[in-house]
Amino acid sequence: MIELKDRLYELRTTIDELDKGIAELLARRVETAQEIGRAKGDGPIYDPAREERIIRRFSEMNPGLDRESLSTIHKEIISLCRSVQGRPTVACMGPEGSYSQQAMERALGSSIDPLFVSGPREVFRAVETGRASLGLVPVENTVEGTVYATLDGFSETGPEMTVIQEVSLPIRHVLASASPLSEIKRVVSHPQALAQCRLWLEEKLPGAKKEPVATTSHGAAIASSEPGTAAVCSAKAAEVNRIEILSRDIQDRSHNRTRFWVVGPKGSTRSEGEKTSILFSVPHRSGSLLGALDPLRTAGVNLTAIQSRPMQGNPFEYLFFLDMMGSSSDPEISDALEAMRRSCLSMRVLGSYPSDIVVPGK
Repeated sequence: MIELKDRLYELRTTIDELDKGIAELLARRVETAQEIGRAKGDGPIYDPAREERIIRRFSEMNPGLDRESLSTIHKEIISLCRSVQGRPTVACMGPEGSYSQQAMERALGSSIDPLFVSGPREVFRAVETGRASLGLVPVENTVEGTVYATLDGFSETGPEMTVIQEVSLPIRHVLASASPLSEIKRVVSHPQALAQCRLWLEEKLPGAKKEPVATTSHGAAIASSEPGTAAVCSAKAAEVNRIEILSRDIQDRSHNRTRFWVVGPKGSTRSEGEKTSILFSVPHRSGSLLGALDPLRTAGVNLTAIQSRPMQGNPFEYLFFLDMMGSSSDPEISDALEAMRRSCLSMRVLGSYPSDIVVPGK
């Protein structure tokens, strides 16, 4: 028994020494980040492509440890070091506890100042007016599809707005309320969240009224103050609003995920990455869309998404959003985009950026 206590004391002393070493290294890293900030001057603070390379290299140096956990730890270290150069204010859909907030922290870490707004248009507006240096908007859900409010909001922004990074977040809905399940008469949440849990709600709460609200976290806030009301929200939103989780993982499909864009003004980051998005329009005549896309086909570019949206003030004419693998700085893609531009009425590169989404066959 004495030998065991001696061994535990020895091991815990080693842990204490290692923690001291980690603390000293963190302090040195923060000091170096401050020096880098001074060397940059007015250069961009946020460089997601470089950050992704650092995190990937760190994981490769520790192959025996869990990759996801290492990534989370190192992202927080980078976030802390970035904040000493300038702590960013980031606009996202709120209030606190929203999936947007979780995606924002997945992309940028927690050393940021969130600015909660009501929708994607408000995110873009906050960035354009300088209330926020960056923004985060939902783009697409694997169950409910494209978030058209984001595409419409992006089309209304000036040419300085760009996509900086893409992250995906698993969506695990809970039903939460201050009342027991037997007393629930009303369920509130974002329309997409209600749709993603439609089968579960029909089975478990067939008589309850389903009411859409601005965001899932807004629904949690309502449920915290109104007896008989439950919210479809995140576990974080339930925790923030101090309401009980009545049931977990109530989404109808287990692979439910949403992809988000970090957006900001040009110059706030370097334009490089493994994915590119563009916005374009074509003449309203037969074959014009096919003709515009042909240079990308000829160059062998892998297109991952294309969506159309009506042009405001131009009935039956459309804007097209297109995602492709590769960077706009790659010669073959750059040449294909230039050839494509000649067939378009307008074309705007929304950004080239790193993405944590794995594309099949990539």
